[in-house]
Amino acid sequence: MVNDETLSNSDIPEAEATAGDAHTEDLAQREDGVCAPPKAVAQEGPESGTDARAADAGTTVDGDDEESASEHGEEPAELESSEEVSEAEARRWKPVAIPRWAQLPMSARAGWIATWVMTILAAFIRLPGLGTIRTLIFDETYYVKDAYSQIALGYEGSWAKDTDPAFISGDFSGLSAEGGYVVHPSVGKWLIGLGMRVFGPTNPVGWRISAAIAGIILVFLTARIAQHLFRSPAITALAGFFMATDGIAIVLSRTGLLDVFLAMFAAAAFLAVLKDQEITHPRLVSRLSDWTPDPDDPKRIGPHAGSRWWLLAAGILSGLAMSVKWSGLYVLAVLGLFVAVRDWMTRRRVGHPRAFSATLINDTSVAFLAMVPPAIITYIASWFGWFTHWNAYGHRNHGIAGAFQDLWDYHVGMFKFHTGLTTPHTYQAHPAQWFVQARPTSFAWDKVASGACDKSDCVHAVLALGNPLLWWVGAVAFFILLFVTLRDRNWRTGFVVCGYLALYFPWYLNANRTIFNFYTIAFVPFVCLSVAWLLGYMLDQTRTWVDPDRMYDSESLEPGDYRWMGADVRIRQRWALGALVITALITASAVFFMPLWRGDLISYNFWHFHMWFPTWI
Repeated sequence: MVNDETLSNSDIPEAEATAGDAHTEDLAQREDGVCAPPKAVAQEGPESGTDARAADAGTTVDGDDEESASEHGEEPAELESSEEVSEAEARRWKPVAIPRWAQLPMSARAGWIATWVMTILAAFIRLPGLGTIRTLIFDETYYVKDAYSQIALGYEGSWAKDTDPAFISGDFSGLSAEGGYVVHPSVGKWLIGLGMRVFGPTNPVGWRISAAIAGIILVFLTARIAQHLFRSPAITALAGFFMATDGIAIVLSRTGLLDVFLAMFAAAAFLAVLKDQEITHPRLVSRLSDWTPDPDDPKRIGPHAGSRWWLLAAGILSGLAMSVKWSGLYVLAVLGLFVAVRDWMTRRRVGHPRAFSATLINDTSVAFLAMVPPAIITYIASWFGWFTHWNAYGHRNHGIAGAFQDLWDYHVGMFKFHTGLTTPHTYQAHPAQWFVQARPTSFAWDKVASGACDKSDCVHAVLALGNPLLWWVGAVAFFILLFVTLRDRNWRTGFVVCGYLALYFPWYLNANRTIFNFYTIAFVPFVCLSVAWLLGYMLDQTRTWVDPDRMYDSESLEPGDYRWMGADVRIRQRWALGALVITALITASAVFFMPLWRGDLISYNFWHFHMWFPTWI
C-alpha cells in the first residue's frame, strides 16, 4: 500500500542544505552546467508503509565497486544506467539549486498578506467615483429598475417606456404592479437592491455599490484559489494583482449589472471544491492505505472519503450562481465531473482493483447528493418573491402543484428567449473574439461641456475592455496550461482549465445568438490564474513534471528541487527577467487604460488615442 505521506512528500528529492560560500560555489558549478545528483528519490511500492528511498538511477559506481563489477563480467552501473535512463528522465530527476533571487517567501502567512494587499488595492480602484456617471448606462436600464421594483413590490413589475430620466430624478410612477417579463433569476437584482436600500434609489452609488463589493470579493477569491492551488505567495500576488487591475473586472464592478455576481458565486464554488480536495484527498489515501482487498470477496470496494461539507457549500454556491444567470449551471456540472474524475484517479494511483466501481458507489454518489440537491433547492428558493406574489409574471395557478407548473412554463419561455435571441447589436461579439478582446463593449460615451480638456471635447467613456496585454498573454498561457495538464496529468493546472470549461467554452454551443464581450467577467479569474501561473513558472516559483499531490503543504521547496529540469542559472535568469518585463508591460497597460474603465472625465483625443483597432470603437 502507498501511504498518504508517500503521496505527499516522497517526490521531492532531498539535498543537503548549503549556505554562505558553499551555496555560492554550488550555484557557480550549476552555472557551468555541473549538477550533483540527488541523494535519493522516493520509490512507491505496494509494501511500503513508510517512505522507501532508493539511490538515483544516475548515481555512478567507482573504486572497488566498479572493479568488482568488472570482475563478475558486469557493465559498470554508470554505463548501465546511462543506457536505461532516457534523456527525458535524466532531465526530470536532475536537481537544480534555487538561486537567491528565486527564494521568495513560501509560507501560508505570506499568501494571506498577498491576498489582503491585492484585495485592498481592488477596493481603492473600485469604490471611489462610483457616482461619477449619474445616468443609467447600458443594461442598467433593466437591472437597476428591476432591482428597485423588487424592493418596492417584492417582484419585478412592469416599467413604461423611456422612464430612465424620470427614474433618475426620483419619479417612479412608471412602475406598474403588473408582473414584468424578465429572463434572468432574481438573486443579482436583490443584491443590487440592497445597495439601493442603503444609499437610496436615485443615488448612482446605490445602483453600483453591491457590484463593487462583489468585485472586491472576487479579487479576494481569485487570490485564495491561486494560493490553494500553487502554494506560492508570488503567484497569489500576481493573480490578485491582475484581477484587481483588469478592465473587464473593473468595469463590471462599477456597473449595476448581474454578471459580476455570477462570477463571484462561481469563483466561491471553485474555492469550496479546492477546500474539499485538501481535506478529503489525504483522508481517502490514508484509508485506502490501511485497506487490503479481499481476494475471496472481490465485490468489496473498500473505504470512502467520509463527509464532504465543502461540497455542500459548493452546491449551494453553484445554486446561487444559477440564481443570477443560468450559465451557473455549467459550474455545477464541471465541478461535479472534476470531483468524480479526481476521486477515480486517486483510487487508480493506489492500485484499487475496482477503482471505477468504488468511485461511482462510494464517492460520486456522495458528491452528487452533497452538490446537486442543494443547488436545486437554492435555485428554487431564489424565486421566493415570485412564489409569494400572484401579480408576478406567469403566476396564474393556485396551490403548490399549480405554482410549480407555472414556474416550469415560465422557464420554458425563458429558454426559448435565450436560445432564439438573434437581434443584431452594434457591440455583439463571437466567443472567439472574447479570447483576445477583439470586440469590447462600449457601456457609455457622453460628451460633457467642460473647459478642462483644452481644445478638445470632454467625454465620459466606459469601455468594457480587458487589459489587452493580460488577455493576449493569457491566450498563450491557456494553451501552455492545457499542454501541461494533459502531459503531466496535473490536476492543479487542470483545475484552472475547468474554469474555462465551465464559464467560457459553453458559449460556443450557442455562439450565433446576440452575446457580448463583457460576459467574460465570469472567467476573468481563470485568465488571471493562467497568466500568474505562467509567470510564476518563469520566476521559478512553481513546477511541472511533478505530481502535484507530492508537494509540501506550507514549507519552502528544497534547494535540490528539480523544477527547471537541469536548466542552468543563466537560462533561469533570462526567463525570470522575461517574466518581470511581461508583468511590467501588463501593469503599464492597466495604468494606460484605467481612465476608460473607471469612467473618468477625459478628452476626446485621449479617448481616441486608446482605440488601437477599429473594432474597439
